[in-house]
Amino acid sequence: MSSVSIVIVLASSLGILAVMAIVALVRTEPALDDGDAGPRSDAILDKVRQIELVTRRLVNDSLAGQYHAVFKGRGMSFDSVREYQPGDDIRSIDWNVTARSGGVFVKQYVEERELTVLLMVDLSASGEFGTVGRSKREHAAEIAAVLAFSAIKNNDRVGLIGFTDRIEQYIPPKKGRSHVLRVILELLDFQPQGRGTRIDVACDYLTRIARKRAVVFFISDFIGDGYESALAIAARRHDVVPVVISDPAEQRIANIGLAELEDAETGELMAFDAGSAKQRERGRQRALVAAARRDHIFRRHGLERIDAAIGADYLAGLVSYFRRRAARS
Repeated sequence: MSSVSIVIVLASSLGILAVMAIVALVRTEPALDDGDAGPRSDAILDKVRQIELVTRRLVNDSLAGQYHAVFKGRGMSFDSVREYQPGDDIRSIDWNVTARSGGVFVKQYVEERELTVLLMVDLSASGEFGTVGRSKREHAAEIAAVLAFSAIKNNDRVGLIGFTDRIEQYIPPKKGRSHVLRVILELLDFQPQGRGTRIDVACDYLTRIARKRAVVFFISDFIGDGYESALAIAARRHDVVPVVISDPAEQRIANIGLAELEDAETGELMAFDAGSAKQRERGRQRALVAAARRDHIFRRHGLERIDAAIGADYLAGLVSYFRRRAARS
């Protein structure tokens, strides 16, 4: 017999929303040893290919046009001149060319399409939780893939910042399919050193390394505290889009009776009576209060979140967000 962790959301002794693990005795497959590194890598690569097939289809069918309508680039740049035609804006006349040629010519401009897109992805231990067929980390990887393929389809550069209670990895922005596949592979296979969550640390790092304005998809469950000021600075310098990853069980604690709980990020143990309706409701209310506090921070700094709950149609959420943004632009 070996043990497995099932994660639910409760309040910690500090009053902060925490992810706790119920340790139950069940039969599981033995852990892989060093000799199994090859098959494990093959499994990860298969997962990467599967995510690519799914997400590229979603981008081609539903998202590419929506993404382009919202993220239009930095402005317009000069392209060429052509002869004046009735109805052209006289302000676009190129007087230098007109004087040299003897005819009337107007300037033509093209959109500067290329943007820098940064995926800020939470790799903390709370991402190991999942009750609807996948973990929050796997869910985050798929959503990141959708956004990355949307970006490269529009000739944008994509980079990755992975964080826990520290910066775990940084992949500088580049273009191309092979680069996006590397980003997906890292999200699925990277083993972080930290287990906690420091959103403020991630925001401070973003502010230091991204000198030019970027589109930042901040993919996290936002279980944490003390990050508002750092997030506010990042939001003033960049186009920050919070993508909130969640699991249905985080607000609906199951009736599993008396259990020993372990905080997935700190390792702290505690007893919890999940058989008590009052205790379950108390845990649900704390989760709701924490979510309301998070949303208040977003609104105060002009950030509109994208909800991406496991088991829900996240594509509909992305399309809805892009349409609202496009309507306001």
